[in-house]
Amino acid sequence: MLRSIAAQSLSARQKSRLRNVVARFGGYRMRRVEAVVDQLIREDGARSFLQIGANDGYMSDPLNLAIFRHGLRGSFVEPQPNYFRELQNTYRGLRGLRYVQKAIANAPGRMTMFSLDCSSGKLPGWARGVGTLSAEQIRKFGDQIPDIESYIRSQEVTCCTVSDLLGELDERDPDIVVVDAEGFDHAILSQFDFAQLATKLVIYETESMDERDITALATLFDRCGFALFAAGQDTLAIRKTTHTCASMAGQD
Repeated sequence: MLRSIAAQSLSARQKSRLRNVVARFGGYRMRRVEAVVDQLIREDGARSFLQIGANDGYMSDPLNLAIFRHGLRGSFVEPQPNYFRELQNTYRGLRGLRYVQKAIANAPGRMTMFSLDCSSGKLPGWARGVGTLSAEQIRKFGDQIPDIESYIRSQEVTCCTVSDLLGELDERDPDIVVVDAEGFDHAILSQFDFAQLATKLVIYETESMDERDITALATLFDRCGFALFAAGQDTLAIRKTTHTCASMAGQD
């Protein structure tokens, strides 16, 4: 009950700071993806990140706790204005962070982004995190949200390619890459040249991805020297040369 009340009344920044304090005193049990990030920092020296589709920086976020605990530096990419503002507030005052208000696509320009209007309070909490460039993808949630058409909103967003994005960042070879783009993860990740990057960990959502794209990414990561591990709705691609990968392989 108290957790539910806190979730509704506290901002993403307040919840982040509270969780950080609780974790510091051993009262928070990390999710598997958070534990992997923490281990990669402690044992493999990960210090930088690039997060595409960052939302408010807190909701189901694999990096939030690590950023507060370890001072990771890096860049957030979030095209939706309302969540972009919340994201900036979540990490307000922390150094080494950059915010990019764009969507990642196959070509630069403008595209229509679709999201769900959660202002009525009638939609489940996860509905805040389903912004996508695909109208088809957002309508798939109609089996969980009756009358979903009445909640769908659209807006034009600025887009760029991964190459353009990396060209404007200080950290062009991040240790950790996170992509949560509701159906566009494959289109984004396939633009990275992971064979040339030193990236140690890639976190991406496979729950909303079709089998063909899942297989294609598995092939790409295997060719670039990564091993894959399941973590709920996400897949973790971990560089095979890391201590973290060896540890994960031993656990599985």
